Amino acid sequence: MNIAEEVRRYVDSHPFIEEGLCDGIINYLGLARKMQPAIEAQCQAQVKPGAIVMALKRLSPSYYYQVSAGIKNFLARLGQFTVRYDIQNYTYKNSSSLISYQPKIFKEVAKQPGLYYSFSQGLNESTIVCSNKLHNQIAKLFSGEQLLNHKSDLAALTIMLPQDNTEISGIYYFIFKELAWQNINVIEVISTTNEITLVVDEKNLEESFRLVRKLKGN
Repeated sequence: MNIAEEVRRYVDSHPFIEEGLCDGIINYLGLARKMQPAIEAQCQAQVKPGAIVMALKRLSPSYYYQVSAGIKNFLARLGQFTVRYDIQNYTYKNSSSLISYQPKIFKEVAKQPGLYYSFSQGLNESTIVCSNKLHNQIAKLFSGEQLLNHKSDLAALTIMLPQDNTEISGIYYFIFKELAWQNINVIEVISTTNEITLVVDEKNLEESFRLVRKLKGN
């Protein structure tokens, strides 16, 4: 039985707890009591909360703690933010005709630079995120397709990322954590190499923007 190892394994599997410990905002005794049943099950013996508290306090800085400063520095270098209102989201079952219609949509979008359109193809379904103004064209063009889901009254927040974003782990965790703690649901995520777009309900856009700006530090 090694209480310290089991405590470390538990904390490693719960990143929110680990971050709270690093920031000093978690009550050790309360956490120990919550962890006690799981630690006892792994150790196959009774373990007192005090022993768990001692193990928690002796934890050396983990990989998460060591890289958190680097991630925060990265977030401070986030680039331009772009906000779009009047966004809709469609999900269709994949078909050959669904793919073949895409050039027609892109041609229409090219005529109006202010329009937003994104097409993401998965194994079994595809998602379209676009401006409200394209609704009639999409409804008509894809009338023969199987519509799996449709959401309106959405907004999109696009964040430009530093070019070294693919070399740093944990970036998206920090962003989604801030939104999750405020009970903001991210409906879709659209990403390219150096930018990420978060699609949320319009009512949550201002708060989402504020939280991401806070991560950047201004």
